[in-house]
Amino acid sequence: MISNIANILFDYEKNYDLCRLELYNRADFNRMIYKQLIYTQLSKKALRVFFCASFCFSFGIFQTSFAQTIVNSPLSYIGMGEIYPAETPSNSMMGGIGISNSNGIYSNQMNPALLARNRYTVLEAGINAELKNMQDYRQRQQVLGGNYQSFSLTLPMSNRWTMSFGIRPHSNVNYETKSYRRLNVLGVDSLIYGYKGTGGVSKLTMNHGVRIGKEFYIGLETAYLFGTVSRQVSTQNLSDGQYYKIQLENATRYSDFSFKAGIAYRHMIKNDIFLNLGATFDLSNQLGATNLRRFATLDLTGLNVINSDTLEKETKFNQKIPVAQRFGISLEKPAVWMVGVDYSRTNWTAIQNNLGRSAKLPTTSTIAFGAEYTPDFESISNFFKRTTYRVGYSYATTPYDFAGNGRFAKDEFVSGGFAFPLRNFLNYINISYQFGRRGLLADNALEEQYQRVVIGLTLGDAWFQKVKLN
Repeated sequence: MISNIANILFDYEKNYDLCRLELYNRADFNRMIYKQLIYTQLSKKALRVFFCASFCFSFGIFQTSFAQTIVNSPLSYIGMGEIYPAETPSNSMMGGIGISNSNGIYSNQMNPALLARNRYTVLEAGINAELKNMQDYRQRQQVLGGNYQSFSLTLPMSNRWTMSFGIRPHSNVNYETKSYRRLNVLGVDSLIYGYKGTGGVSKLTMNHGVRIGKEFYIGLETAYLFGTVSRQVSTQNLSDGQYYKIQLENATRYSDFSFKAGIAYRHMIKNDIFLNLGATFDLSNQLGATNLRRFATLDLTGLNVINSDTLEKETKFNQKIPVAQRFGISLEKPAVWMVGVDYSRTNWTAIQNNLGRSAKLPTTSTIAFGAEYTPDFESISNFFKRTTYRVGYSYATTPYDFAGNGRFAKDEFVSGGFAFPLRNFLNYINISYQFGRRGLLADNALEEQYQRVVIGLTLGDAWFQKVKLN
């Protein structure tokens, strides 16, 4: 049988108050959590809520203005750019799985239904760095960049209802390429074509998870997406010694709400072994946006506009977005081990590819495997026994057909990481590493090899709970 403390943390169908009394009476764990529970006063919690809300708002304003990923990716030309998964640092260690698995300590942002398993207030933040090697048939480039990954605050409202607030990057556009064309046989004269895209979309979320009955969960994510994506196509004719270039500029500003529903079910098979099932469904297939187009003549620095002509003023339209369905299944022994697999299917057929091609984009799929293991969750003297070890693998088809030959790039990576405990069982430093490849030079005329490091912080506390001592 699993230890009493693990049952208390992960078995929520039991009476919540009785579980809490049992937890407080355990001598081994009084040393770790007694002080933090004694000093849990409502006035202090109100100040913390105010501080966290203010920080979230300020953080959102800061990242909207400054914090965009700086890694160049020619494959971010589609729609509103390259879409980021809604994973936390702990999910990224395990191949990105998280549709069915949640341990009640970490905040699950992938399936809102599983928030209902969180009985503690959780503040999570993560940053990432990426080293990417790109190559085509002519050249090779190495780039390094990074961004924040996620920021969320999870608040249990009752023993059946938990909500969370968060902000994260949703998509990113960042590419710059040039091509040359000869105007005569001798090749003395030529045209230079430039293609550049910048910007991205951020996502503010408010999630709700509710437990119905013993082990059935439902959830809803309400998200506000906002941001601007700019694309530019420029030409310069070197045949007449031009010292300027002509540029077509297209700016799209996004501002709208989207919704995602989630469900989950948990069933004990035997001897504290649980089977978990989960699924999420995107409920929105378009976003409201405005578009501005103009021609501009610039000097060769690209900074000074010599002349400009607005072709189309801000025009409102609805931008189609990819719609995904995700499914997950996992087995776990709470506080000891977990193995799981996720499968997702994303429809890109209505999305504009921005390359002037008439062929429709495909429906893509992703399959991911992940596992975690904690040697001894209750260990006090051995730090590494309380450390959680995670590994994963992901394989995905993508909508990226860079060569235009109908061979869409494949994206696969392996991952691993550690969750190092801090002062108690609710606080962790998470370190994740991913190594992967997207596209093949022979198939797609472009190949990307990447390494990602994600560092996250999980801080948990027992907010808004009355202390009961026996």
